[in-house]
Amino acid sequence: MIRRLALLIGVAASIVGAACGRQVTPSPAGLGPGGTPPGFVTVFFNVAAPFNFSSYQYHVVFNTTNDGRTPSTDTLQTNWDGFSYTLVARGNGGTSFAQAVAFLHNQQNPHVPPVWFPIGTTPQTFFYNLDANGTGTEFSIRTAKTVFNYNPSPTPSPTGTPPEIWTFNAFVTQASGSGQWTFVDSLGNGGPIDPQFVSPRLDMRTCFDNTYYGFFTPSDPAAQISTIEIANNPVVNPCSSGDARHNHVVVPRDLGR
Repeated sequence: MIRRLALLIGVAASIVGAACGRQVTPSPAGLGPGGTPPGFVTVFFNVAAPFNFSSYQYHVVFNTTNDGRTPSTDTLQTNWDGFSYTLVARGNGGTSFAQAVAFLHNQQNPHVPPVWFPIGTTPQTFFYNLDANGTGTEFSIRTAKTVFNYNPSPTPSPTGTPPEIWTFNAFVTQASGSGQWTFVDSLGNGGPIDPQFVSPRLDMRTCFDNTYYGFFTPSDPAAQISTIEIANNPVVNPCSSGDARHNHVVVPRDLGR
């Protein structure tokens, strides 16, 4: 409830939408699951101890190519397949900020990390709440899905609507600058190593509010993913009262890549 109220206060001035939401806590009037208006997706990133932005960056990476592959820490083997966009919270010391970033992959050497292209956003299309649960262990990012209509190659420009079936993964990386990836944790039993998380296919045409649990325990609890919640409200046939379902999704421990 605290998280939902905090998100509502931060975004009420810029939200116009239809009502939605049958979940653990009722959605506020005019909003969808997780406080999400039509055409938006909201992620909640929860860790085991308060965030340490001096040491880590916190990513939710989406694959919007419709190929069904999960973004993975096995980047040399996968050639960074599935890294289309990231919603990342980063900073230093006591300050932090969030970005939406598009990835440009290196066609000559696909093993190298893709180039970051931060996407310009506005308060109407992108909202970051550093303390979504009031304890310093969860942030939320709410973004319009049109933010992901961006193609950095060959010339940065908007593109058509991305495919509607997405996959994802969440990562904690060392805070070593844009595009530098030293993985500390991810969803799945192995965290930064095998076995990896296998993403469900997220149908972005539907209303949902799903929670996914982390299993790996790194040495620093500030780098330990506890849960990732993803809430979606489509533009076409937006959620109406009673539509949204709040699901706690548990990935079996023996599920590999």
